[in-house]
Amino acid sequence: MLPEGLGRLFACGGMSDGPFPEQYEPTETPLASNPLHPKVTYNPTARVLKDDRARMGEQKDFPYVATTYSITELFRHWTKHSRLNAIAQPEQFVEIGEKLAGRLNIAAGDKVKVSSKRGYIEAKAVVTKRLRTLNVMGHDLDQIGIPCHWGFEGATRKGFLANTLSPAVGDANTQTPEFKAFLVNVEKA
Repeated sequence: MLPEGLGRLFACGGMSDGPFPEQYEPTETPLASNPLHPKVTYNPTARVLKDDRARMGEQKDFPYVATTYSITELFRHWTKHSRLNAIAQPEQFVEIGEKLAGRLNIAAGDKVKVSSKRGYIEAKAVVTKRLRTLNVMGHDLDQIGIPCHWGFEGATRKGFLANTLSPAVGDANTQTPEFKAFLVNVEKA
């Protein structure tokens, strides 16, 4: 937002990857190339430290895309100390689509292990119709959902920190971490 109350899509200064906004894939992507710009898959101006580059996964080892999100019953890590919130959502879970769960022989309530090149978490499986196998550029792609509320003690049962799995990549302009999309593997624990 600018002083005159308008926004601009063109910025002649202050943006590392400007002057126009651009679509890049996450640093860990299952796609071989960016659909809009095949020669530049992920943001070349993103902050990726040398040691973190070595801890990036590849689709052959981590074939599924994970996304972290918040759920209605909990607010970040704060409300897990509230007994009523803990009753509504007592323990950590991972959301898995029916088709993927069927292929992996995972049933609702099974304990699963989700791993990336950086670590792993274990949680109960919630098998759902919400997450479907996607067809992306002619290839089937499965995603899983990981609520980000666990990792610390509270009134809820102890769980794993979801960001154990995510890469340490900083947005080129804001240095905001790229915690929302990354590659994982899923298996019965």
